[in-house]
Amino acid sequence: MSDTTPTDKPAAAATAATTTKTKPPKKGWSNPALRMMGIPRLSLPSRNWMIFWTVLASIGGGIAYDKYQQKQIRAKWMEKVEPLSHVTYTTEKLPRKLTIYIAPPPNDFLDESLKLFKKFIKPVLNASALDFEIFSETRQGDIRSAVAQRIRNLRQAQSEQPTEPDVKPVVPVSSGDAEEVLVSRSDLYKAKDVLGLYKIFPSEVELHPEDSDSDIAGGVVCIGRGAFKEYITGLHEGLLGPLTKPQFVIDEELKAEQELKEKAEQEDSDDEEPNLKPVPKPWIKPEQYAEASFAPELDISRVVKTSEGIPEFFEQPIYVFKVPNLIGFTTIPLKIYRYFTKRWLADDYGAKATGVVMNKTRPFTKDDLDFAADEEKEWPKKWVKTGKERNSEWVQDLQADDRIISRLKVFDVDSDLTTSNE
Repeated sequence: MSDTTPTDKPAAAATAATTTKTKPPKKGWSNPALRMMGIPRLSLPSRNWMIFWTVLASIGGGIAYDKYQQKQIRAKWMEKVEPLSHVTYTTEKLPRKLTIYIAPPPNDFLDESLKLFKKFIKPVLNASALDFEIFSETRQGDIRSAVAQRIRNLRQAQSEQPTEPDVKPVVPVSSGDAEEVLVSRSDLYKAKDVLGLYKIFPSEVELHPEDSDSDIAGGVVCIGRGAFKEYITGLHEGLLGPLTKPQFVIDEELKAEQELKEKAEQEDSDDEEPNLKPVPKPWIKPEQYAEASFAPELDISRVVKTSEGIPEFFEQPIYVFKVPNLIGFTTIPLKIYRYFTKRWLADDYGAKATGVVMNKTRPFTKDDLDFAADEEKEWPKKWVKTGKERNSEWVQDLQADDRIISRLKVFDVDSDLTTSNE
């Protein structure tokens, strides 16, 4: 007969359960003072939390480091051109002025190009105290049409000018026998000269732009390969094309307007905003360049200048900044890499913007027609295919006439500049 009683079995089971539920204390460091404040012992987080915080810290640190480097690189190039902003200008002198054409990337918005300009190019221009004027487009052909029309207006104004310059009447010296000639009092003197009002109302100041010197005149900057293509095509259209719209252009525009009307009727859109007019078609085709005459209204034997003595924009040097813009699922790895290494783009843009500010130029060659040509490799293939079907301007081969190329210049941005790796 056993000595154990039935009451001893539950007690033994409870003791065994207590023994199995008891866990050893976690490994970690603890301090009596921390325990008094209710802070448990310090220990490493679990494996999953370690992975999460490591990935988060790596991504955040990479972004923060890249932005810090961008700021340092931008400050470096701004400091390089800052001495130009301390040059003293008299009241009648104006600083050099750039003309900037900005086009959106293919199948994307204009904000992408403007973002690159404002972030990496504009700070350098502002630090050097350069003035600039921006022309942007939202549709293909706007820049080309604006450039061509600007040149046509100049040619039209030159053709309407009289052959002899206006000469102010000269007051003859009176003699005893000569008949007296009456001259307007305003031609002899002004009322303020007699009354002493010149001290209160100073005379008009004749301005002398810095661009009047052909060696340091302005410049044209194109943001994007598409903007450069349209600018060059616009120069050819304005300088080689006719002053009146050809009949084939009128027929094409009427056909385009009719297609837009039919499309609007089919869609039955309720938009209150009127549709924009179609972009004007080119007034001359590339195959007609060789037969066209070179702006007979202009004196091309010398540099064409404005009434202020500034060389016209098509006589000023050019430079092109490419716009890197990847679209598509397959480009995601490269987009991620570029996102974490924007500092290299900031360094490249800063160096080239500094080269534009320093204004070192060289003659334009046919090889320069390939400015930013590697940007086209990143254009969406589907967009390029559609552009070829619609005969888009951007996907056409860029053709040029030697008479125009020989007058162009390019900013030599790589002459004496080095990157931040020096």
